[in-house]
Amino acid sequence: MSTWDKLLASKPVLVCAVPLKKPSFYYLPTSCEAVELRLDYMDNLGLTQEVKRVIEDYVSHYPTIVTVREREEGGGRAVSPEVKYGILEFSKGVGAVPDVEVDLLVKYPDMYGDVAEGSILSRHVFSRDVSAYDLAVKDLDTARRFKALIYKVFSINDNDFLNLLRLLNVSDINVAVIPRNPTYRAISIMMGSALMYCSVRGKTGPGQLSIGLCNKVKLLKNSLSMFNRE
Repeated sequence: MSTWDKLLASKPVLVCAVPLKKPSFYYLPTSCEAVELRLDYMDNLGLTQEVKRVIEDYVSHYPTIVTVREREEGGGRAVSPEVKYGILEFSKGVGAVPDVEVDLLVKYPDMYGDVAEGSILSRHVFSRDVSAYDLAVKDLDTARRFKALIYKVFSINDNDFLNLLRLLNVSDINVAVIPRNPTYRAISIMMGSALMYCSVRGKTGPGQLSIGLCNKVKLLKNSLSMFNRE
């Protein structure tokens, strides 16, 4: 059983999101079960030796997700497609799990198909006029086709939340539901979202809970699971 299979056996995996503004390694709190490196916060990001080294350092210490977020999906800075692909390909090669946006994969399937397999496919909805649930249902077919490890959907729409929670019952792929609403994030932890992103060195998304609070909610979830619900 792989490291991620073991982690996903006790959902959610609490992911400490680290916005890296320079290639630096930081030790994380013990309650961090995995780390997400948000590299799109760096100026003039490139696949330099320093960037390679910091990715390898994190991979050697923690289960690591590497993200270079597209600007229209909440990214910090614009990054060229060639640089982004090179970083995600390198990251996967050294044992990290890349995060690939669904729209990017659909647009460039030949480029990102190999990177997407066994990785995280993500969708981020920042418009109140868009149904995140309808998009997610379609996205799941893409995630299955490219054999993704996890499908993740973020939405600012509170009205989407209950429908999105239904996707946690999908049995053939791990689904992470990440709402903007902090209270709903706690509920998503309780309901067994595959992942929950938590802040540790500054927030990387609206509504993000601290790793300390994420851990408390997960501990409560585990305690409640011991009660007989019949």
